[in-house]
Amino acid sequence: MGRLLLIWRLVARDLRHRPGQAVMFLLAITAATASLTLGMTTDEAVSRGYMKTREATAGPDITAITTAPDPSALAERIADAPGVEELADPVPGFSTTIHAHGRTEHAAVEGRERTASAVDRPLVTSGTWVRSGGAVIERGFAQALGLQVGDRVTIGGRRYPVIGTAISAATAVYPWGNWAQGPEPSQGGGRIWLTAADARTAADGESVLYLLNIKLSDPDATRGWAETVFTDDLRGQDWVNTHPWQTFLDGDTRLLRFAQPTLVVGGGLLTAASLVTLASLAAMRAPRDQRRAGLFKAVGATPRTVAAMLLAQYLFLTVVAAAFGVAAGCLTAPALADPSAGLLNTAGPPTTGVVAAATVLALLVTLLGTLGPVLRTVRSSTVDTLADPAHPAAYRPGLTALTACLPTPLLIGVRLLARRPGRAVLSAVGTAATTVMVTAVLTFQVSIEADTARGASTVQEIRNAVTDQVMLGVTVALVALSALNTVFVSWSAAVQARRALAVTRTLGATPGQVVAALCFAQLLPAVGAIVVGMLFGIGLFALFSTVVVAPPVSWLATAAPAVLLAVATLTALPAWLHTRTPAGRMLDAGSA
Repeated sequence: MGRLLLIWRLVARDLRHRPGQAVMFLLAITAATASLTLGMTTDEAVSRGYMKTREATAGPDITAITTAPDPSALAERIADAPGVEELADPVPGFSTTIHAHGRTEHAAVEGRERTASAVDRPLVTSGTWVRSGGAVIERGFAQALGLQVGDRVTIGGRRYPVIGTAISAATAVYPWGNWAQGPEPSQGGGRIWLTAADARTAADGESVLYLLNIKLSDPDATRGWAETVFTDDLRGQDWVNTHPWQTFLDGDTRLLRFAQPTLVVGGGLLTAASLVTLASLAAMRAPRDQRRAGLFKAVGATPRTVAAMLLAQYLFLTVVAAAFGVAAGCLTAPALADPSAGLLNTAGPPTTGVVAAATVLALLVTLLGTLGPVLRTVRSSTVDTLADPAHPAAYRPGLTALTACLPTPLLIGVRLLARRPGRAVLSAVGTAATTVMVTAVLTFQVSIEADTARGASTVQEIRNAVTDQVMLGVTVALVALSALNTVFVSWSAAVQARRALAVTRTLGATPGQVVAALCFAQLLPAVGAIVVGMLFGIGLFALFSTVVVAPPVSWLATAAPAVLLAVATLTALPAWLHTRTPAGRMLDAGSA
């Protein structure tokens, strides 16, 4: 118990004295786990939203669509069929083209009574339900058209005021809500409700179909009922098509399937950026952790106790960050899950699998980023750790000959890079991850323009909008995390090279040359990372898209210097702060 209390006090002391590092740690792990959670919970969020909408609107278990001029006989046969619990009155409807706000869209227009139906009772979300001379628009359809209560929509050459918006689970959300197209290939579209009298007037020669909403005694047996009960004898001579509620749910999730690869790839890139963050933090904390480990080993602590003490500070923050990431993913999932606003969506608790996966990812990222420095600290000699001797650089004749003719800043930068190649790899990984996402965004924008030029469908437009939002969110998170990583890696480089740079300054190097050298040490690996990142960005986009249009060379030629300039700017700040300390004072502190 005393050992655990000691570890807890040390963790609490670290949090109090270094809150900035703790916040950085939390942001890195939270970003990675939130992306993973979002990717894993979007389908579940769609399902939850659909089931909630289905319950609130008395959604049907099966919908039957028929071209019969008089569906009353078919309705009687269905009502008497085994397994049928309830059948609503047939709903007349027709497919037409409507006009609103300068846009033209396909829509299924239904004729409904003002009284509530036994099955499929659309839930009014604004305004009122149907009345003579007014139209109610499905909420997702109204949002796509920019319609609000009080606007007007043209149906069959007649203008109707929008008196309300509503949602329903009797069909898939916009743009798959146009059920009244019969046997012809579906053109998609939304739903509009009029009174039965207004619908008959607006039809004006259009082919009228009927929708029969069926409630079964066993809602999960819809497919079996359609195959065994709804036979040709029950159907009759007219064309009849059936749709179980599961097909509507599947249609609602189709909008997200194009964006999910972006979440997967973005989550992987955020994980890579998080590893850079943790490794940089571990490198910055290494000198202090070594002194602390030496003191504890000097008073009798075992290597196992020291390792537990050093890892506890990371693992505690990991659990907190995983909780934040899961919460952020679950709260964001409903907004992503219903891009057409056709469902009732609320955040729900995460499943056990999501929590376990997010926690495992967070722990894995933490261990990969911090276990190496911790083990090196534990294995180091107690005497050497307390004495903190200088570590002379290895003599490399080839490197000396290669850099002899270089300008002073570049010479120092190359030697710093060669002395700690691991830091160069960290810097390159962070820059490459950001470049991959930036290139993918540029490629996506060009592909959208190509789709628009070819005449993109409504479904493609919605998918592109969802994917664009996801890519933008992941890119912003990556850019922010990579910017912090660059500052941390640069500061870590300056701290670890403080003695060597102090000696260099005493030998005549100016503070400006030292700042330039530290910038060169970050820019050299960044150049290769940008080239690799651009190639991977286009390649990854090609893996998940059928249409790929490479961005113009001018875009890439602008993006690459912009990334390099950002790296140089973020590196120069900690490097400049490092040079503000006189070289003599730094050498005195190093020898003390």
